Amino acid sequence: MFIVAALALYSLAQAADQPEAWDGRPKPLKGDYQVYGGNLGDMVPPTKKDQKVAFMFKGSLAKGLFDQIGPDAKDACSGAADYRERNRGDLSCTYTKKEGYSCYLGLDVTTGKSTNGSTC
Repeated sequence: MFIVAALALYSLAQAADQPEAWDGRPKPLKGDYQVYGGNLGDMVPPTKKDQKVAFMFKGSLAKGLFDQIGPDAKDACSGAADYRERNRGDLSCTYTKKEGYSCYLGLDVTTGKSTNGSTC
């Protein structure tokens, strides 16, 4: 009986590590966003001529992006032992044991171009 239970738990653990099969359907996002004007480090209320959105998302999307954009950054924002950071263009993803995976991306609404979604 113990061997059957151990094999079942092992199979579940292996299944959890496998990426979800692609089916082309939209998936819900876990995260938040912030609308602002100015710069991320010095935000002001947005205007029609200066409006940006910073997005932060977590969960399986963040893990998938983190895995795709490696390697880890040499000049990471933190020196903590469990902190990992990866960057590609304006996309930044991090991992810590406590917080899990998070990704950040910004959008300049007035130009339609991407921008940073986080600061160090």
